[in-house]
Amino acid sequence: MDLPILADTSIGLPTLVQLCEDRLKRDAKRQEAIRARAAALGKRHDTLRQKEREQMQKAWDARPISTARLTAEVWEVIKDEDWVLVNGEAGGWPRRLWPMNRPDQYLGRSGGAGVGYGMGASIGAALAHKGSGKLCVDLQADGDMLYTPSALWTAAHHQIPLLVVMHNNRSYWNSEEHAEELAHVRKRPVENAPIGTMIREPNVDFAKLAQSFALHGEGPIEDPREIRPAVQRALKVVKDQGTLALVDVVCQMR
Repeated sequence: MDLPILADTSIGLPTLVQLCEDRLKRDAKRQEAIRARAAALGKRHDTLRQKEREQMQKAWDARPISTARLTAEVWEVIKDEDWVLVNGEAGGWPRRLWPMNRPDQYLGRSGGAGVGYGMGASIGAALAHKGSGKLCVDLQADGDMLYTPSALWTAAHHQIPLLVVMHNNRSYWNSEEHAEELAHVRKRPVENAPIGTMIREPNVDFAKLAQSFALHGEGPIEDPREIRPAVQRALKVVKDQGTLALVDVVCQMR
């Protein structure tokens, strides 16, 4: 660090950017280097995006529903909204498919990887944005949701507008995947990995769980063609009623 500066980033960073741009305008050699680097990175970006779109299309009609299809269908519904992804990885597909051009469009991941983080973080973010006109979107994992189902009561009681789309793989997948890896290393039966980690028999009905708190709930959706209409209906509830709406989608593991 050459010069520590204590500042509000919303004020300090734009000023620093302007200073850098002014200096670069006087350096033709540096400008050319920046243009060349931008062109190379742009080409690499386009190539990666094309590969990801091809990968998405291969699993477009898969059942259980692919996380790529889930993410793409949600995007088609929210793309014209002033949206914020307040929680959710969905196998990394939102970062691959959604154009994130501003830092305020993504809340990020849990810093401590705590269980039950998603719903609490989403409600907190939606509360902060309440009345702003922004649409808060939570791509909610099912296992994570089961740690804090009472958060739905909080959302209902305080009328928190939030669009929740469940990435429901019917598993505590982080634990199940880890158990599979250990089984290979320790030469134990891989088929035992779901014991204590799968969330089946019975399957959780997250739509009814939301309805039990007087919230809008739909699902479980297993036909990928039904995703977009269900999310559209849920979005209408969020915008018209200013409350949480949940759509449960049965998906692949990641």
